[in-house]
Amino acid sequence: MKYVPVMRFREEERKAFNNTALSDKIVPLVEIMTEKVRSNGKKSCIEAFYNDFNSINTSVFLDFPLYLKTSRNTHSPVFNFVSMLRSTLHARTKLFLDPLLLQMKNLIPVCTYDPTLPYISNMIVSEEQMLRSYYNKLAFRIFTQDLSSVINDILLCAKDGDIILYDIDEHLHNNLSIQQTYKAIQDIKAHINVQIVLIRAAIPSDLTNVELVQDQIIKRADNSLLKEYYQLGFDAFGDYMGVKKDNVTKGGRISPGYIVYSWQDNAYYGFKGNFEDASTFETIIVPDLLKSQIWNQYSTQHKNSCYGCSTIIKISNKTKKGNSQKEWKGFAASHYLYTMEEFL
Repeated sequence: MKYVPVMRFREEERKAFNNTALSDKIVPLVEIMTEKVRSNGKKSCIEAFYNDFNSINTSVFLDFPLYLKTSRNTHSPVFNFVSMLRSTLHARTKLFLDPLLLQMKNLIPVCTYDPTLPYISNMIVSEEQMLRSYYNKLAFRIFTQDLSSVINDILLCAKDGDIILYDIDEHLHNNLSIQQTYKAIQDIKAHINVQIVLIRAAIPSDLTNVELVQDQIIKRADNSLLKEYYQLGFDAFGDYMGVKKDNVTKGGRISPGYIVYSWQDNAYYGFKGNFEDASTFETIIVPDLLKSQIWNQYSTQHKNSCYGCSTIIKISNKTKKGNSQKEWKGFAASHYLYTMEEFL
């Protein structure tokens, strides 16, 4: 395991995964944030997750996240699901006991807590005890808040072969105050044979498409963790696979934009259309992208095999419509994921 892409379990991110053949150097961390795939449908997210990931060639982490900051603007199905997880005792733990999930041989459940609240001693230990008899391997997703208390609990319950997922949100991984927390996590390995993964959102959540400059590096986005995680003492790194870690809020105004990753530069390039004009995905972004320096960095094989890139070619050839903002986010995720599988 070298890379842990954090995937919100939504339509476009699912397309990115379902169209990319993964090896075991990539272990996705899937976040289920709603009860159903569609609010007016019957299929549960757990059933869809099972269908998507039961037969892949690698393990998969599953989290029902508690860290999400909810508000009146949060997408309603997400708000309702996360509120249920927070208010009902052992609700998220019991979800892992779903018969479909218990059938999966490659599933690694994530034990975690709500970092927006003070950590209560023994919380992770309790969850571990409920899941250990069903799953041989567990992951522990921890945050910068109350880190010392959380680590004390992990030392009580983690077993050889488990994984520690240290999520530092958007904090710079080479910031001195953040680096000072690494030793406590690495010291766990002196007692237990675990793997430790450092997760960071590389693209600022407040970055807007209006800020993007055509075919230019986005200076506010920092992907250097990919090159530095091993030197920092971690076994693997994680991020949000080429897209922003959004707040899962209700839809806003259309702002055409595309953020595309360059392996050669280990940087993100930006492209934008005209504000509130979805047609400029096709009339501005596509032609500017296809004649850009970053597009020419990738081989013909990559562009024909990567779901995101090959779909953009279809849009250019007028064999597919290309004015859906959420689809373009999926193209970015697919390109990043395919690139990691290709070059890592």
